[in-house]
Amino acid sequence: MKPIAGLPLRNHFIPADRKDSALLIIMHGLGDRMESFFDFPSLLLGSRLSYLFLNAPDSYVVGWKWYDLDGQQEIGLKKSRELLEETIHHLHRKEGIAPDQIVMSGFSQGAVVSLYTGIRRDIPLAGIGALSGYLYGGVEECTEASKDTPIFMTHGLYDDVLPYQRSEEHGQMLSEAGYKLDWRDYPMGHQICQEEMQDFSQWLNAIVS
Repeated sequence: MKPIAGLPLRNHFIPADRKDSALLIIMHGLGDRMESFFDFPSLLLGSRLSYLFLNAPDSYVVGWKWYDLDGQQEIGLKKSRELLEETIHHLHRKEGIAPDQIVMSGFSQGAVVSLYTGIRRDIPLAGIGALSGYLYGGVEECTEASKDTPIFMTHGLYDDVLPYQRSEEHGQMLSEAGYKLDWRDYPMGHQICQEEMQDFSQWLNAIVS
């Protein structure tokens, strides 16, 4: 495990066995840090994928944040999106990893940033994994090209941090807009569970095979 030099965000990179393998970007939630997700490779496809863990840019009371929650969400989301676009550009130009090899994913705020960035891209990603997040700003700014990007979206039925119903409605919006959406819910709160990781792993396997 080592960082990729030149990226605009603190990061750690775990390469796959094969250089032409897909890359999974993983982003944490509010008040957390990338190190909390270092077990994802063992829960997903192991060395069949490369993994890039990204740390949010701004400090929080504890940990880090991708955007604020005080009514200024979009300012932070736009900033984080710009940093992610820089990251994707660098990966393509310097590391030889094309956008259609990249699955962008995250939990909570990381999920929100993944959706916010992915549906606005003119060059589609290989996929978007949104775990316990929501769609900020709706689908008004989505591009036609991004509708080729499959989306895996999950939520806990008993989430007391981000309401389940809102996330479910946003999933329906994405589906109605033309995205290939795989929606899953689980009997849990604002967290990640083993069944969810198994489903995510199967979804990843299907889109990167």
